[in-house]
Amino acid sequence: MLAALPVDTQFDICVMGAGPVGLTLALEAAAQGLQVLVLEAGTQQPSPTSMADVQAEIADPKTHAPLALATNRAFGGNAWLWGGRCVPFEAIDFEARAYVPHSGWPLTLAEITPWYAKAAEYLDCGHAQFRDEAPSWSELHAGPVALSQLERWARQPKLAPRLGERALGHPHIHFLFDATVTGISLTQDGAAEGQVTALQVHHRPAQQQQPQQPPLMVQARHYVLAGGALEITRLLLLTQQRHPELPTLFGGAEGPLGRYYMGHIFGSIASIVLKQPQDFDDLDFTRDSSDTYVRRRFTLSELVQREQGLLNTSFFADNPPFYDARHRNPTLSLVFLALAIPAIGRRMLSEAIRLMHLGPPPHRYGAHILNVLRRPWAAATDVLTILRLRYLSSVRKPGFVLRNQGGTYALKYHAEQIPNPDSRVTLGSERDALGVPRLRIDFRYLPEDAQSVLKTHTVLDQALRASGKGTVDYHRAPEQRMQHVMEQATDGFHQIGLTRMHADPTLGVVDSHCRVHGIGNLYIASSSVFPTAGEANPTFLAAALAARLAAHLVQLGDAPADKTELPVKATA
Repeated sequence: MLAALPVDTQFDICVMGAGPVGLTLALEAAAQGLQVLVLEAGTQQPSPTSMADVQAEIADPKTHAPLALATNRAFGGNAWLWGGRCVPFEAIDFEARAYVPHSGWPLTLAEITPWYAKAAEYLDCGHAQFRDEAPSWSELHAGPVALSQLERWARQPKLAPRLGERALGHPHIHFLFDATVTGISLTQDGAAEGQVTALQVHHRPAQQQQPQQPPLMVQARHYVLAGGALEITRLLLLTQQRHPELPTLFGGAEGPLGRYYMGHIFGSIASIVLKQPQDFDDLDFTRDSSDTYVRRRFTLSELVQREQGLLNTSFFADNPPFYDARHRNPTLSLVFLALAIPAIGRRMLSEAIRLMHLGPPPHRYGAHILNVLRRPWAAATDVLTILRLRYLSSVRKPGFVLRNQGGTYALKYHAEQIPNPDSRVTLGSERDALGVPRLRIDFRYLPEDAQSVLKTHTVLDQALRASGKGTVDYHRAPEQRMQHVMEQATDGFHQIGLTRMHADPTLGVVDSHCRVHGIGNLYIASSSVFPTAGEANPTFLAAALAARLAAHLVQLGDAPADKTELPVKATA
């Protein structure tokens, strides 16, 4: 329900952020009878006004996307930008690996898999079943590479109309929109652990245009930061700066907070050439028994990762770049031309994905038009089918790979990067409209990240050849491939590692229950707590951790001292 917030309202949990993770946690906790207040900095629908002040100083714009493309302030959060891909982490991702500095979780796969079903339910991606070996690829499975991992796709990745409406209608969940958290009030009182006493919130109701309103001091028994990873980190850095009397807060000024910033290293440096073109049937999107789309990916065995010191990596087949008119495909060119018209393209894809498909200028519009004119009716028919299955169906088809008789497809990779303490964010000198310092982002890749990508391609190529299934055909000469990987190395969408999980409070910000070290009632539900990135997209695991955290908060119950009413109040 929309919160009118009477002064006698009592909340068990206050959640910052109404994205997929925050909504998962709120619904799980409310289902057990807890009263939950959700604070969302944006409005109920995406709005240019909400995003107008979302900026940061980015040290290297080639490696990190602008925040306007990578984040979204609105009910539903980054689900408005999300493609819907759901992939779990593997057992090796949680392990401390000698060849991956700063790796290792204070959790095991066995401790998180019980929550996969909940994550699948909330993200609407069907069964939490992520393995399905392709029988015709049995020769491959005996070696270091398998084609058995499934990526699952949300039926409709924009979750606000479904998950959001469910939360809005829940009697135990209350929402406050246009509510930006700008401070955390802490107390020590000589206790072994500190406590959050309130969140400072700047709230401007939609019907009021005055930017300056008295801040609200929002109180609850427990507080969960579930907004975007960068915004969570900014808030904690600001809190750390405001409390010099607490030198060990969040691990200290030179501690882990804001460091180890990761995403993934992804792109395409080669094609996969199938010996039997019909084998693409096992690489394409299919609709499974749970009425959701799935797709198989090539993944590396844990044995070969350990033996060769490889970062976890997956591969999948895709179309050649839309923008490269040399593909001579009329359908791809017609899609490119549609995406090139902003008013059309922005309705089809998020802006970041649209720009990726447009590629760098100059754009060869004439060549694309000639491609379309070769088979205009076939191109139009294909595009109408794409529009129907992607935008008019209740189950959105996540993508379309156009088949070819040569069995040659772009080989996309999606790989882990090494946790690097020098890849970090700090508070900058510029301030936003509320006077809060903006972030300075120094996002970095290491040469070892790209070297691992090249080694994994070699492993895949050897496995395809040994099984008789195909080959990897590189786009550039060997001496140019490292540069080719680094040219495509950019992220900012998968925000991982900034408030990492570790048992040691000097090496991590949260413990295995996502509780902030040294603060008894403050938690973080975000991919920012991941110590390593794995090869998987982060949303599914973040939702599973949120469901697990909700159960933990329910188990804590009400302490006798917690029975007093905790209001939301305005202070001058």
